[in-house]
Amino acid sequence: MSLDLHIHHISIAVRDLDEAIEWYGRVLGFGEARRFRIEALNADLAFVRRGNLRLELWHLASAEPIPPERLEPNTDLLKGGTKHFGFTATNLGECLKRFVEQGVDIAAVQRSPAEPMRADADPLHSDPRPPFAMFIRDPGGTLIEVLDAEAVRGVLPD
Repeated sequence: MSLDLHIHHISIAVRDLDEAIEWYGRVLGFGEARRFRIEALNADLAFVRRGNLRLELWHLASAEPIPPERLEPNTDLLKGGTKHFGFTATNLGECLKRFVEQGVDIAAVQRSPAEPMRADADPLHSDPRPPFAMFIRDPGGTLIEVLDAEAVRGVLPD
C-alpha cells in the first residue's frame, strides 16, 4: 500500500510574528491566512499562504535564537536536522536584483552547480555569471534557498 502524501505546511519559529508575516508577504508573496494563540504554550502563531504552500510561523517569547553555525549554508550542513526549504524562481538574476533592492539578507550565492555557495558582499557586480542558486535569510535567520528554475532542469531531480 502506498501513501498519498502531500506537504501541508512548513513550520518556522520566528522572533517577531508581525515582522515575519510582513517579510514573508513583501519578499516572497505569502498572504496571512490565519492567526491564533495557544495559551498552554504561551505561543502566537500564524499561517501564511501562497497558492498551495503554507508556512506556519511560531512565536514564543522564550525561544532561543538560531545558533550562529546554523545561519550559514556551508556550516549548517555540519549539523543534523532540517537544513532549509527551497523554491525555484524564473529568472533568478532578476530575483537577486529585487532582493538586493529590498535589503533582503543574502547569505550566499552559487554561480554554478559545481561550485559551493559563497558569501558575496556585492552579488550584483562581483561576478558576471548569472546565479544558479542563492540562500537568503528571513528576519530570524532561517535559511531559504532559491534556485533558478531553468538552470536546475536536468541538474536536480524534478
